[in-house]
Amino acid sequence: MKKLGFLSLLCVVAIVLYGEGIKTIKEIEFSDFFDSWTTDFSCCITGNRLTLRKSVLYQDEEGRTHYNNIEKIGPGIYAKKQFFIKDPTCKKAELFVFRGAGLKLTCNGTEVTESRELLSTGWRVWDVPVKLLKKGLNEFIFTGTGVLLIEPSLFPDRSARSIDGGITWDFNTLGINNGNGEYVVRLRLHKYPEKGIAISRVYDFMSFVDKDIVHGKFICARNFNVFCKGEFPFQTDLRIQYRCGDSKFYNPENWNSWTDLKRSKDIWKVDKLISKRYIQLKLILTTKKSDVAATLDEIKVRAQVEYLPPESEIKVHHHDNHEIIQTSIPFAYQEQNHRTKALRSVYKLDDVVKDGKTELEKFIKLRNWARHTAPKGWEWGVSMWCPPWDALVILATNKQPLALCMCTHYSTIFVQCANSLGYVGRHVILDHHCVAEIWSNQYGKWILMDTGNSHNPELNCHLEHNGIPLNALEIRNLWKLGKSNEIKFVYANESSATKQEIEKFESTYFNNFRRFAIPLRNNFLGNPEPGEPEQGMSQYYCDLYLWYEEEPEPIESPEYGKTSNRKGDFYWTLNQTFIDLVSLDKGTLSVSLYNNVPSFSHYLVSFNDGPWQRLPWQFVWKLESGVNKLTVKSVNLFGLECPTSTVILER
Repeated sequence: MKKLGFLSLLCVVAIVLYGEGIKTIKEIEFSDFFDSWTTDFSCCITGNRLTLRKSVLYQDEEGRTHYNNIEKIGPGIYAKKQFFIKDPTCKKAELFVFRGAGLKLTCNGTEVTESRELLSTGWRVWDVPVKLLKKGLNEFIFTGTGVLLIEPSLFPDRSARSIDGGITWDFNTLGINNGNGEYVVRLRLHKYPEKGIAISRVYDFMSFVDKDIVHGKFICARNFNVFCKGEFPFQTDLRIQYRCGDSKFYNPENWNSWTDLKRSKDIWKVDKLISKRYIQLKLILTTKKSDVAATLDEIKVRAQVEYLPPESEIKVHHHDNHEIIQTSIPFAYQEQNHRTKALRSVYKLDDVVKDGKTELEKFIKLRNWARHTAPKGWEWGVSMWCPPWDALVILATNKQPLALCMCTHYSTIFVQCANSLGYVGRHVILDHHCVAEIWSNQYGKWILMDTGNSHNPELNCHLEHNGIPLNALEIRNLWKLGKSNEIKFVYANESSATKQEIEKFESTYFNNFRRFAIPLRNNFLGNPEPGEPEQGMSQYYCDLYLWYEEEPEPIESPEYGKTSNRKGDFYWTLNQTFIDLVSLDKGTLSVSLYNNVPSFSHYLVSFNDGPWQRLPWQFVWKLESGVNKLTVKSVNLFGLECPTSTVILER
């Protein structure tokens, strides 16, 4: 029997009189199998099982540096990197070094076998015998001839240089710049971390009570208990916390802080009355041994909910019920500022897209325009300089050109111009290529736009399968399944490219999707830090991106600290408006509106297809006899109107 993503069972306990009407008390019971939960980088959900991720990366830096900030190691010049390990017990140990070719390594005084190069990444890895590791401070010393990369910092001061063959060590003067910092060296141990965290979706007590579109009025919940099904080996533990709120999405203004549930054997309880309608759970898994971890297959929740039932005379004809997909990792969105306004006005971006009849056509026109701003792509120009992720700088230097403009910069132009128009775009880093993805209201998904992929500007494109634009993960999956022949390249102006050019371009294109990552923000226009200077001019050493993995433990990108196999961490939903209805008395409903719109401005509301009016997030809707229609939509601060949501009721 297939497990359902979410199963609820309800039974009536009592019906009693209440000051405002008839109060009903229902006992609810529901199970959750973790398919929609979010986690930190120490937890993972695979096969609907929640456990700790069996991999720990020790790192003191994020690679936020320039590729020329190096330590030159040679005769008499050694480098040392230290890692403090509380418990070295592990199945496997790997030391990752950016560059590192020609270097020799010792671990705690013992030489380690020669390194190998990772596939197309610029990193080298040493397989460190686990028997060489020890509790406490571990020292890795580099000799030979080669270079290490340095990230400037003051602490934790675990990198040192010797200029006398290892006799004395200087922790404060590193590299060709004689500055302080940490070497870009990372140690991965294949073991369980001490702690991991997973957070549930937001549970709505009323959705379990009646499952109706028009809810009754929530009063309180009592006897809230959580039962866990799983395995808890010796020296592992589980701690459960909860928080409650009055809104569908977490908001610190109307949500409580996290509070521990009280444990009694295998039951976790909330002893006090819960006065807020929404609740969320946090599971904290811990282990005292690095070779064992708890696993959970299911949690079951029970509670008694007190509420006033809704009016029974209301019939629901239609209601938009959007699926909410959330990312585990917060994403920082571009806000409207003087630079987004300047980009939009100076380059007349509204005129660029105005002739697009659909949203997709507007995206294509913007993409094509962005690529043609610099016909001479991949030329350094007179400055021999690689500009940052700043469209205003790139557009000012890419004509003659004065500076380099390559795939990274074309994607930056597209993303930041789209953001300035109110859309949500972001970079996507492929294997030796940079593209863009943009949230499409038209398709309700993220879609990939490849703005700069060839010296021929006419080859800017997006990819479709059965007429639907694809994102990076969908392209990757089809390619790995051997179905790349089913993918159609859609060019802005295909007739301007020769058949030979197109065939050559498409023949090697999918190799770029060996792996991909997204930055965790798109607000680079006016906010350059944290960032990577001259991104794309060297291999990827900066750890500011989230890399996709098919398994919980990183295999394709083990040199990075931010990896995930959860699809929702890359492809969450946006620009939706949610309608919540609560019956107050006969014919009167309380309406609450919620949204997941970045840079949200206000709601527009229409009653029975009447004129749009601006209303607050909560208002009263007086139903007329017969059919009643409510249509709502969100508007962001850039003036972009989001898709509508509609409910049709009959009374």
